[in-house]
Parts: sequence; structure tokens; C-alpha cells
Amino acid sequence: MQYRPYGGTTALPRLAASKCRQPASAKRLAAGFLLACMLAAGGTAEAQEATLVLDANTGDILYAYQENDQLHPASLTKMMTLYMAFEALRKKRLKPDQALEVSPHAASQPPSKLKLKEGATIKTRDAILALITKSANDAAVVLAESMADAESDFARAMTRKARKLGMADTVFRNASGLHEDGQVTTARDMARLAIALLRDHPDYYKQFATRNFSWHGRRYANHNPLLSSYKGADGIKTGYIRQSGYNLVGSAERDGQRLIAVVLGSKTPGIRDWTMTTLLDYGFEQIAGNPSAKLSRGLPYITNPTGEKALRIAIRGAAKPIVTANRNKPGAPVAPKTRLVASTAGKGWAVQVGAYPSTSPAEDAARKAKAKIPELLGGTRLSLPQTTRGGSRFYRARLVGLTESQARTACRRLADHAIPCLAVGEDGAFRTSLIQ
Repeated sequence: MQYRPYGGTTALPRLAASKCRQPASAKRLAAGFLLACMLAAGGTAEAQEATLVLDANTGDILYAYQENDQLHPASLTKMMTLYMAFEALRKKRLKPDQALEVSPHAASQPPSKLKLKEGATIKTRDAILALITKSANDAAVVLAESMADAESDFARAMTRKARKLGMADTVFRNASGLHEDGQVTTARDMARLAIALLRDHPDYYKQFATRNFSWHGRRYANHNPLLSSYKGADGIKTGYIRQSGYNLVGSAERDGQRLIAVVLGSKTPGIRDWTMTTLLDYGFEQIAGNPSAKLSRGLPYITNPTGEKALRIAIRGAAKPIVTANRNKPGAPVAPKTRLVASTAGKGWAVQVGAYPSTSPAEDAARKAKAKIPELLGGTRLSLPQTTRGGSRFYRARLVGLTESQARTACRRLADHAIPCLAVGEDGAFRTSLIQ
């Protein structure tokens, strides 16, 4: 059983209508129904999920989960293809109005594509916009072949560039992101690439905010939902293949403060978009220095009792973030990964097995969980912290006195008994630095 991150409780993810319909009395929605709705979400079975949000001005990670796990990038791969194209333009190895010929290999690419014909041409600037908006696989190969003898050679050059940018856990096998087993990345590495695009190609980066692209009389809308739905959003890229789930690297700027957020492996587009906006909301709260009003929101863990990989709903403790001692100026070279590890000192973690409108069912739920795995939960103590939603009071059924490892293990074990479980950390937010 893998844990999957989720952020925030300000809204439900947009689940398929057949899976979960929100009742008219949503403002008084019981926590148990909230969990049931979220756990009903269907989607990509093979995907895992990793998330990260960082302050792009400093490189500080404001929240991350499984950010070093290697997952498939899908069309996020095109971010590196574009980085290489921007570099070639800057060094004048490519020209914006240069006509690039479409090879048989490029024309044969599966969708998403512009349906470029073998022997036809497309200008460099149009190929770039086709990647940014339509995520066209044929245009990606055209660009790759304009910069290398073959797409495979270009992919090796992409990987070498990734190493120079500090992307130690990324391997590229093609220019488009179509699935290959060895093509992998991490949330942390994708954040590094986003920073590199901003830092090294600020003028070209502006094209990621392009809403629409016209080609041969047809208009293509940008696949990035943030551009039309999130204040300050100006990029960057979506990605999806069955093996990866739904991916998104997002960027938004408000009042001179910029955030980069990464979501890899979401089960549905709605979950991906909801997680992304929650990460960005959380990040802007943190850099504003006033998160105290939102401490009921956060990003811990919820195990799905159906046996599918887990989703996440919100609860954040009042503990202050962990801040790294050394922070260099933005734009400094990105160091190889330094793994972010949650604190396991002490026994400040808890498992939560539901939220109930009165203390009696909350106590019953906690006793039932304790009885299922007494070897793990036998020494815990009951806690019933109160919360209010939509004017209604709920009691969270928690068993306190665990380490992080014990809490996560307990949730995995409880999932085997069809008992929903939150592993609630003593630290609700973590900080480290990508720029060291």
C-alpha cells in the first residue's frame, strides 16, 4: 500500500458524477461522507502520486511528499525539449522563423499531435507553441531532430542537460514523453527544471502563458487549466499517459512572489487540478507569513480501505515548519538532491480513524481500530479534538503516541481491515531548499 498526498479541505475534488454526487446540504457534509466521496474516485490504477510546492524566489520547499520517488513524466518531458530549444535559439543554432522539415518518424507519432505530414515544414516558433499548448508529439520530434541526428541522440542530450541542472533522478528516452519504461523523473527534479526555465530563459518562458495556438486554420487551447482558473498562473505544463497518471507543473506569481508546484500521478484531472490549486494556495499563505488562520488545512495522509492507492485530505498541525540553516540567493546552481525526511523523533504522531458528530461514535471507532492491531496501537491514548465545518461540530477520533513510522504502518494495517485512517504528523509543513 502506497500513501498518496492530498492538499486542503477547502473544496472537494471534481470526481466523476457516477462516483460521487455532492448533496445539496454540502455545507453540513459529515466527515465520514467526505472521506467516502474522495475514496470513490476512480482513475489510473498504476499511478502513484508525488507533490511539491516551493518558493521560486528562494528555492525553499514549502511542502513535499514522495518528491524523490521516480515516476513517469509523460508530456512534462516536453519541458526539457523546450529548454533545449530555447537554448538553441539563444545560441542561434535555431531561428524562430526557420522552416523545420517533418520526417517520417515525426509524422508517425501518435496523438496528441498536429497531424504534420511527411515532407512538410513547420517554423520553429510554431513548433514551440504546439508543444506548449497542444502538447503535440509530432512537433516535439521535429524539434528534436532539428537539434540532433535522431530523437534517441536528442534524448541522451536531454539527460546530460538534466544532470547539469541537478536533476539526478531523471532519465529521458524521447522528446515527447510517450511511455518508455526507463523514462523517469521526480517531483523535485521537475521543480528544478521549472526553476531553470525561469532562470535561464525568462523571455521565452513567457510563452508558457499562451492560451491558444492557431495552425492551418485550426485553433488549439492550452491544456493547462491553471491559466484560466488560478489567479497569477502563467505556466507550465500538463502530462498524461496511463502509466503516469495525470501530471502538472504549475507556476503562479502574485505581488512579486512566485511559486512552483508539481503534482505527479494523480488519478483524475480533477484530483490533479484540485491538488495543484491547494498546494499553490498553501504556498502563498506560507510565504505571506500568516498561515495561522488556515491551520485546519494541510496535507497529511489518508489510506484508502478499498485497497487502491490512497488519496489525501487536509489537516495540518500547529507546529512551525522546519527551516534549513543555509539558504543561498536565487539563481545559484542547483545541488544534487538532498532528501527531505520527516521528523521521526519522539512520539508526536497519531492515527485518525474518522470524524464524528458526537464523542460516542468517535470513541467506538478508536476502540475498534485499537482492537484490530493492539501490538501497534495498544499503548496509544485517545484524543478527540474538535473541529467545526459548516457550523456543525465534529470530533476527530485519534490515537496518539506514535512515531511517524508506526503511524504509517498502522494506517496500512488498518486499511487491510477496511478502516479509513489518517497518519497525522507532528509537523504539518516541511521546509528545505532546492537552492543550496
